[in-house]
Amino acid sequence: MDGLFSHAASANEPSSHDDYRLPELRHTVSVPVAAEQAFEGFSEYIHLWWPVSKFSHYGPGSHVTFERGSLVEESEDGDQHLWGKVVHLDAPSTIVLDFTLGMETAPPTHVSLEFHEQGTATEIVLTHDGWASGHVGQEQYEQYSQWPEILGYYARFMGANNQQVR
Repeated sequence: MDGLFSHAASANEPSSHDDYRLPELRHTVSVPVAAEQAFEGFSEYIHLWWPVSKFSHYGPGSHVTFERGSLVEESEDGDQHLWGKVVHLDAPSTIVLDFTLGMETAPPTHVSLEFHEQGTATEIVLTHDGWASGHVGQEQYEQYSQWPEILGYYARFMGANNQQVR
């Protein structure tokens, strides 16, 4: 009689009563510049490398920027769409955001970027977590699974050739 009730959880799926939490998304990329330059490239020049044609609210012609403690996208017409709020900033080592892009009706998730200088390069570690519970959390997790591709754009902008995002 499995599946008799479509809303019942299967034996292999966590039920809403379980303490199951989706895992964090964690990705690492290295760029061939000092931490200060890596941080600046990510935060001050995000409008030059973020792939708005693939990952944005307004699409091609818009640009992304950090402005007054927020990460926003601005359309060609000057309309702004809030992507997230900066909750912690420690330049040039850390940016932490409450992130909502594309999931504005759900609780914000958390995106943390850490910049670790390693000789003549900097390793950037992006951690995305803080998923809502249940179906909404699963949607958030799936929506935000494109970080390796996005970080690849950043790495190429910063001069990394054939960089693998882990």
